[in-house]
Amino acid sequence: MSGSLSGKTPGGAAGGFLSFSALYLFIYYGFGAFSPLITQYYKAIHLTGTQIGMISAVAPIVSIIAQPMWGYICDRFQIRKTVLFGTLLASGLVGLMFSTVSTYAFVFVLYILLSFFQSAIIPISDSLALGYVKVNQLQFGDIRLWGAVGFALAAFLTGLLVERFGPSVLFYSYCLALITAMLFLMRLPVEVSESSRFTVSVFKGMKQLLRIPRFVLFLLASFCMFGAVNANNIWFSLYYQEIGGTVAGVGLAFLLFAGSEAPFMKLVGYFVRRWGLETTLLLAATFSAIRWFWYSSAPSTTAVLILFFIQGISVGFYLATAAQFVRENTPASLQVTALAVFFSVGSGLGTMLCNLLAGWIKDEFSTLAIYLFFGAVTTLGLIPLCVIKFGPWKQARQEQESGATL
Repeated sequence: MSGSLSGKTPGGAAGGFLSFSALYLFIYYGFGAFSPLITQYYKAIHLTGTQIGMISAVAPIVSIIAQPMWGYICDRFQIRKTVLFGTLLASGLVGLMFSTVSTYAFVFVLYILLSFFQSAIIPISDSLALGYVKVNQLQFGDIRLWGAVGFALAAFLTGLLVERFGPSVLFYSYCLALITAMLFLMRLPVEVSESSRFTVSVFKGMKQLLRIPRFVLFLLASFCMFGAVNANNIWFSLYYQEIGGTVAGVGLAFLLFAGSEAPFMKLVGYFVRRWGLETTLLLAATFSAIRWFWYSSAPSTTAVLILFFIQGISVGFYLATAAQFVRENTPASLQVTALAVFFSVGSGLGTMLCNLLAGWIKDEFSTLAIYLFFGAVTTLGLIPLCVIKFGPWKQARQEQESGATL
C-alpha cells in the first residue's frame, strides 16, 4: 500500500525521485518560513538582543544532545522513516504553539522543545536520500536542490504574508509545510538498508567515527562553515535593515539567495567529477569567507541583491557535497549516526558559538561587526579543509573504510 510508511511507491525510481524532491521542497519550505523571519517575531514581542542571542544559542545545544540519540535509534532499530514521520509532526505542532505565547520564558522553552524534534529531520532525510541515490545511481544534489527552492519560496512568500498579517503567520506556514512533507514521506520507496539491522552502541560508534582523521577534520571545517551560515539566517534580517533595507526586502533577498543554491546544486555533480569533493568543498568555503568579509564593509542593499549568486557558490556547493563527503568517509553501519554527529557539530556547536558571540558583538559594537566575525570564523575553517585536500590523509579514505569493516 503506497500510503504506508513502508510501502513501495508506484512508478519505481521515477516515483521515488519525485517523492524525495517533494519531501525536501516542503521540509525546507517550513525552515524557510521560520528561520529568516523569526527575528521579526522577536521584535514584535519586544525581546532584547541578548535574549535573542540566548534563544538562538540554546537550540544548537539541544541538537548536540538530541542528534546522536536520534542517530542511534535509527541505526540500531532501522526505523528512519518512522522517526522522521514522528519528528516532522511534532516539530510542526510545536512550531504552531509559538503563535500563542509572547514572553521570553515561554519562547525559550518552546524553542528547546522545537529543537529536540527538529534536530532529527535533516540528518534522517539526508540519510534516506543518500541511500536512494546510491542504489539508483543518481546525484544527491539533484534532490537536495529542491530544498533550496522550497527555502527560497518560503522566505519570499512568508515575508509578504508577515508584512501584511503580522509575524504569527510564519508559524502557520511552518506547520503546514511540515505536515505536507509527511504526506510525501509516506510515499517513499522501501529502503534496502532497512532489511538488515545493525547492533551498534552509540558510544562505540562515535568512538569509531572519531578515529577517522578525514571525518574529524571535516567536523572542524563544518563547525566554522555551518556556524556562520546558520547564524546568518538569524541575524541577516537585522543586518539588512541596518544597511538600509526593508522587511519586505529581507524576503526578496532570501528568495534570491536560497534560489541561487538550486542551480549550483544541479551543477555540483560536474564540479565533483572534474575536481573532486575536497576541492569543491574548499572552493565553497572560500567564497563564503569572502562573502562575510564583504558584508562587513556595509555594501549597498542593491549590491547585496545583485551578487546574490555568491550564496549559490558557497552554501549551495557545500550543502550538496557535505553529506556526500560524510557518507563516503564513514562506515555504512553508522551512516545516520555520522550525519547526526556532523550536524551536531556544524549546526549545533558552530551555530551556538556564532549566535552567542554575535549577540555580544551586536551589543558591544554593531551588526556589521558580526559579519567580520563570521568571515574570520569561516577562514579558520579553511585550514582543516586544506589538510584534507593536501595533507597526509588525502588518499586514506579507502583504507579507512576497509579497516572500519573489520
